[in-house]
Amino acid sequence: MKQHPTCGTLGSLGTLSAMFTLSCSMAFAQSTQPPIRILDPTNPAPMPSDVRMMQFDVPVGATWRVFGVDSLPGGPIAIAQVGEVRQHNPPSSWAVHIVNRALLPVASVTIAAAVVDINGDIKAIQPLPPIKNLKPEQSQRRETRVRVTVIAPTDRVVFFVRDVISETGNWRASESHVAEIIKTAAARLPVP
Repeated sequence: MKQHPTCGTLGSLGTLSAMFTLSCSMAFAQSTQPPIRILDPTNPAPMPSDVRMMQFDVPVGATWRVFGVDSLPGGPIAIAQVGEVRQHNPPSSWAVHIVNRALLPVASVTIAAAVVDINGDIKAIQPLPPIKNLKPEQSQRRETRVRVTVIAPTDRVVFFVRDVISETGNWRASESHVAEIIKTAAARLPVP
């Protein structure tokens, strides 16, 4: 029998070894290619800012009817998920999930729900009860009914972090700054 330099004697065992080596090298070559990601199939030229917006700015479950904004971008608290909890009889409840993205615990967090009209202007703001002792990377879910005003069919509910008290510092969102952020986010999520 003929001797192969890498596989030894060519025969049934050598042939199987060579085939296994070839299939492993092909699988490795296929796995080293980066995955193809299509963000928006209708967008012919996706920008890197689209990726950042999808990952960080828009929480899970955001629609034109309910969404969240990052009122304290340097702060330890982020809004991770929002949603409308539909019930048989109106009014619906609104849910928000927050997460502590800091490495230290947060003593107190106050989330607020703003009712926004079709143009993005704030009609009313309702603070939720404070959340106490939020550990690092811990998440909390709060559900509330909006009682400060009557919600019209084209109104939206927007959640934002109002103030944070922690070991790293105290943060408070300015209502004029929050109003600008909400107006910008409302323009990105227009009423259908």
